Amino acid sequence: MKKLTRLALASLVAIPLVGCASSQTASQAPADRFTGEVWTWDERENTVTLRQGAQDIRIKTTPDQLKGLQLHQIATIRGQIAPPADIVSTITPAGPMSAVPRGPATQQTVTGTVTAVDPSGRLSIDSERGPLHVWAAAGAHQRFAVGDRVQVVMAVQPVDMVPASAGRPATTLDPSASMSSQPGDSALVTGRVMGANRGILVVESPSGPIQVWVGDSPGYAVSQPVQVRTNVSKAQ
Repeated sequence: MKKLTRLALASLVAIPLVGCASSQTASQAPADRFTGEVWTWDERENTVTLRQGAQDIRIKTTPDQLKGLQLHQIATIRGQIAPPADIVSTITPAGPMSAVPRGPATQQTVTGTVTAVDPSGRLSIDSERGPLHVWAAAGAHQRFAVGDRVQVVMAVQPVDMVPASAGRPATTLDPSASMSSQPGDSALVTGRVMGANRGILVVESPSGPIQVWVGDSPGYAVSQPVQVRTNVSKAQ
């Protein structure tokens, strides 16, 4: 049994841009082209963030350019450079924070084929619900290989981040609840929702976003903190 927990608490939230645009501008993307790894996108703002080496660029584009985007794919986007998203300033207590579950969890199980394995523990999976990107555990390349058929169990639950206390220990590498009783690799990611698209939820993590299937369950908003538990095992 392998377990991994990752914690991310970024505070970037896209703020709507205010301005005027003609109907022609809204329907046609500018001619400039930008190529990079798809890091995230915002369907409300019509923006895509591409990673080019160590640099992230944010592109203002049109809705048709967002159709069919997949996390971590190399894509060419037509548009124009957009300023970085505004940072929302909040006052939070100093010190460790604890993730307190709020409301029911959404659980889904899918099967798929491994398409890429990172030794650090990231798995890319072509599932029956579309491409997934999840964390397993360090040394995942020793247990999974490209072409393996796997089963992925995903549980997503909203959380409130509150100051840690004696009754609420800080969220650390030792999760308070996990799928450790199941065979396979289990992981826990705590982070904010970066985007939701046709049943796929994109959630931040320290080493790059993950992408999980939540189905038709409503209630997940951009910037909302959630915990994602995943378990990946060889399919029978």
